[in-house]
Amino acid sequence: MNLLNLNPTTRTIDQLITVLEYVPDGIYLVDPKGFTLYVNAAYERLSGFNRKELVGRYMGDLVKEGYINQSASLLVLEQKETVSIMQKLGGKKDAMVTGMPVFDEDGQIELVVASVRDITKLNQLKDELERVENITKLNNHRFTFDFMDEQQSQFFYSSMQMKRIVQKVEQIAPFPTSILITGPSGAGKEEIANLIHHMSNRRKKPFIKVNCAAIPEQLLESELFGYEGGAFTGSKKEGKMGLLELADGGTFLLDEIGEMPLSLQVKLLRVLQEKKIQRIGGTLAKPVDIRIISATNQDLELKMKVGDFREDLFYRIAVVTLDIPPLKERIEDIDVFIDHFFLNFKEQYRIEKELLPTTKSVLQSYHWPGNIRELKNIIESLIVSIPERIIQPKHLPPHIYHTSRQQTPKTLKAQIENYERMIIDEAIQRNMSKRKAAKELGVHHTTLLKKLQRWQQKE
Repeated sequence: MNLLNLNPTTRTIDQLITVLEYVPDGIYLVDPKGFTLYVNAAYERLSGFNRKELVGRYMGDLVKEGYINQSASLLVLEQKETVSIMQKLGGKKDAMVTGMPVFDEDGQIELVVASVRDITKLNQLKDELERVENITKLNNHRFTFDFMDEQQSQFFYSSMQMKRIVQKVEQIAPFPTSILITGPSGAGKEEIANLIHHMSNRRKKPFIKVNCAAIPEQLLESELFGYEGGAFTGSKKEGKMGLLELADGGTFLLDEIGEMPLSLQVKLLRVLQEKKIQRIGGTLAKPVDIRIISATNQDLELKMKVGDFREDLFYRIAVVTLDIPPLKERIEDIDVFIDHFFLNFKEQYRIEKELLPTTKSVLQSYHWPGNIRELKNIIESLIVSIPERIIQPKHLPPHIYHTSRQQTPKTLKAQIENYERMIIDEAIQRNMSKRKAAKELGVHHTTLLKKLQRWQQKE
């Protein structure tokens, strides 16, 4: 039965149809068997479907063909009461649909009237509010969230190895390509990720970092993908937005990706392929625009061989690979980091300290197995834990100091010269003047200058 083909002499029906055409909300009428009788102009505008596509069609078929994701009218016919649901129209627009049964004199449903209201913008606003709320919580959580600024984007290097890496970053940063950063712990992988984000057109968008090794496997999925209300025991009734969804428009760093469980590797691969996120317990996939940067200190190719890492995921995340060498292989950078961290911690803690050249020389010669992270921690410790203003080699941790002593030249002349240089350096630092230092040591000023000049020439 088509409502538009009812007896045109029935003035009431004509008036009713005219009124329905002017109602701002979508109106959808279904007969007792679930077939479409009528849709108004507002529904056509809202859904993007022409009424000719819908009238006379069975609601179950429209669901199967993707016109809508579920039918309020069929639920009304089944439950014989008013039903309100969230509906996805054509996989694009969100709508609140309320279906109401119309009963005849015998108590049987003769018509279902569904009102359809577009809430796409309302849901977008809700998502934005949820995103802002979640972002405010991230700094107190196990995750890191950044809106990059100039200070955060500072990057220090002097070596040719790092210069080549930075040049490559400048080349690839503007593109949304997935990047894999490899290298030992503490070598600066996260700093490279920061640089990529800052140099991209996403620098004013969220930058979220997750350490896959720091989160229990049973929690990692819900944190990354979020969940719908009631998806599992203990979940929030209103559901939760996942971190990948939260990073929409920005950059996402998966640190220690080699520790990601195989079950989640499959879901991450789907995100990279389809550019969509589906929450746990949800039926709808939401489009997302995120750049994935992965980092690891493990050999992923070896993990692939033993079946601990998916080969298809590896090639998705490693479109571009950046290998960060350990600090011991870029000696020129050690000096840069010593100066930066020493000055930074002096200013941060408002402590006046001086680092003797001989002390700095020992630090430069150390092999730094913990890389930049170890160097930074050592400098901070020297600043806050040494009571003297002048930091000497003896103040260094034993494992560094003894290593340097083992590397001391063996000849007597070389050892005496090394010791003499340390005494002169300390005297200059103590007196803040070469002339005063010479006077304290009982040597002529010119003699002291000649010694310093000879040592500098040797360097």
